[in-house]
Amino acid sequence: MAIYKVVGKTAHDARLVAAMHAHGLTHLLTFNEPDFRRYAGIIVLTPAGVLAPPPTP
Repeated sequence: MAIYKVVGKTAHDARLVAAMHAHGLTHLLTFNEPDFRRYAGIIVLTPAGVLAPPPTP
């Protein structure tokens, strides 16, 4: 995770993402979306985004 410049509290997020990669998980549901945007290969979902109705064309 050296490419993501992880220090301090963000190390916990990096460990979670590393475990996700190790187990083939791609989606993360969290209230803290901004902290996870930096990681490639992770699709970040928020509860509000999941519960929102789809946009109408």
